[in-house]
Amino acid sequence: MTVYKIKHSQFHMDFHRLEDRMERDDFCFYLFVGGDSNETKQLFEHLRQLKSKKLLVIGIFRFPFRFEGKKRMQTAITQYFHMKNLCDSIIFFHGDGMLDMIPPGTTVLDAHDIFNSLEEETVRGLEEMICEPGEMNIDAQDIQTFIKDSKGPLFLHTIEDDSFDEPLKYLISAPYLPNNYSDGKQMILNIGFTRDVDMDSYRQINLRLHDMFHKADLVKLGSYFMNETGKRFKITILINGIDDPYPQPKQLKQPPKVSFKSDWLKEKWDRLIEKGIKLDISSFDKDHSIHSFDKKDNIHS
Repeated sequence: MTVYKIKHSQFHMDFHRLEDRMERDDFCFYLFVGGDSNETKQLFEHLRQLKSKKLLVIGIFRFPFRFEGKKRMQTAITQYFHMKNLCDSIIFFHGDGMLDMIPPGTTVLDAHDIFNSLEEETVRGLEEMICEPGEMNIDAQDIQTFIKDSKGPLFLHTIEDDSFDEPLKYLISAPYLPNNYSDGKQMILNIGFTRDVDMDSYRQINLRLHDMFHKADLVKLGSYFMNETGKRFKITILINGIDDPYPQPKQLKQPPKVSFKSDWLKEKWDRLIEKGIKLDISSFDKDHSIHSFDKKDNIHS
């Protein structure tokens, strides 16, 4: 299987480039920044095109900054719930929390690069979890089942360090991430370790993780060896069943039906074939009306 990543702003270029490679049950992350009401219809169109490929689609939704105004945030909340309903699952980030991650004086361009890198780390975390062979392996089927077991948002985060002296919650927590991740229903852990990690350290990190996430059922524990010197862990945590960041709007309108131009032409042509009619595009009268011919060469206007 393959993990794809498509940004909303680059959808037409990326999707048409990757479409022929996509296979059933591949994973596709769709990255969207909420708040612009003019992009809502495109959001529906893009997600339906992805779902038509029978992919497992995971939305990555970024909420706007509060300084952009209340109306933009309200639009984003509505878009979030539409995206959640259309995707197999969704991961969300708080825009204001991302701002807290950048040092003073960071340029706008550099800030956007940082924001994008935070989202891309999430994609890499799942890809490594599935594709990195290990002593105890997590495969694509495990992830698919895990995602389909819960309709709520996902929490996916990777931490990497050679020392865990401080509380794990400080390492795992970040202002742009959900703050209720420890209340999730189910969990998958993937633990990478380098050459010099001893068994006692491995046991201690497992105990601390299980203690912190005692409310969640451990569905799968994976571990793999990183062929490097030193004493370092790389831990990816995947949790489902966490709460939505905002209440769902009371009247959430159904997404509009989106008809793709190519589908419309195909359906029209199929109807014509069923009626035994073949179009002669070269036959136009002065009023630009199209004439067609049946099998007996009888003319119909």
